[in-house]
This record gives sequence, structure tokens and C-alpha cells, in this order.
Amino acid sequence: MTPKFAHYDGGVVIFTHHEAWWCDRFIGEWQEMRVTEAVGRAGVLTEEAFHREFGPLPPLPDRAFGGWFSPLT
Repeated sequence: MTPKFAHYDGGVVIFTHHEAWWCDRFIGEWQEMRVTEAVGRAGVLTEEAFHREFGPLPPLPDRAFGGWFSPLT
């Protein structure tokens, strides 16, 4: 499943129905978050809008999404 891109609580979120990651844009560290919180509260964006609005972000941890990488990066 292709991840969805979103913003939430001053940071950015990338999530699927099984996994979610949140990153504070100023600290620059990815943290796992609850999928239910991402699905229910995060404001979903297109991948293009996400990258345009938030610019470069630190890479996701290697274990995130089984090593999935965006075609836009």
C-alpha cells in the first residue's frame, strides 16, 4: 500500500493503514505514531503538495514501511 502524506500537530506524517510516522520539522526526527491518530486527525495532502509545502525532510528510518521510498525523492 502506498503511504499517504499529511500534516499534524506542528509536524508532518506519512502513514498507511498499518504504520504511521510523525516528524517534527524543527527537530528533524521521525517517531512512530498510532495509525488511528494519523488516520483520524492528520490533514491529508497529495504527495506533491506535501513535498512542495514542507520541502526536504530527514530520511525515514530504514525499518519504516519495509524500506519504501517515494518516487519523488
